Amino acid sequence: MKTCFQALYDITNEIAYDIQELNGWQVQALLHLRKAWAGFCKALFVEAKWYNKGYSPSLEEYLSNALISSGAIVISIHTMLSVGSTDEKTINLLGKDEDLAYNISIITRLYNDLGTSMAEKERGDAPSSIHCYAREMNVSEKEAEEHIKNMINNTWKKINGQCLNNQSHNLLPCSFVKVTTNVARMVQCLYQFGDGFGIQDRETRNHIISLLIEPFNLDKTAKD
Repeated sequence: MKTCFQALYDITNEIAYDIQELNGWQVQALLHLRKAWAGFCKALFVEAKWYNKGYSPSLEEYLSNALISSGAIVISIHTMLSVGSTDEKTINLLGKDEDLAYNISIITRLYNDLGTSMAEKERGDAPSSIHCYAREMNVSEKEAEEHIKNMINNTWKKINGQCLNNQSHNLLPCSFVKVTTNVARMVQCLYQFGDGFGIQDRETRNHIISLLIEPFNLDKTAKD
């Protein structure tokens, strides 16, 4: 555990230094990164305690912790600091009960659960949203999966509405909206065919290779 902590500590310091050397020192990158990782680790610790006690939380209780353990905030903060076009006020939105950040975290957690719940159950990991809902409502896992999918669809509708509303009224910084919604899109891409993060030799791998490595096949006849 000490080795893992030291590795995380060192890489976080390196990332913060690189960010500030590249984008300037107007934002305290190290402070925000450490805070994000601390919250993430605390949320994982809560899940570990649930597992050790054999405790199955309600879906509401699960999601209240999963908003942090999903990792959406950690990813968003790293991204916003790296692109450079941000300030302290914008970064701090991720630490508040801002509706868009909340919904992005919901999307991240639920997509991850749909893609990994079966493997996690076989490994004996902490319960997912699917298992929490199935046990709480006394329904089958198939019915629980459908409920989670409906939650995802409804959350996307909220995100789309928030983005459209922001275009009209400019309530949130554009950089904040762009980064957070792109995190949700990325998560959907990773988990739409299963665990595209943990199992790296399926569709996600092909998508990444197609995007970053293989050249585009330009058909001359179509071009003409």
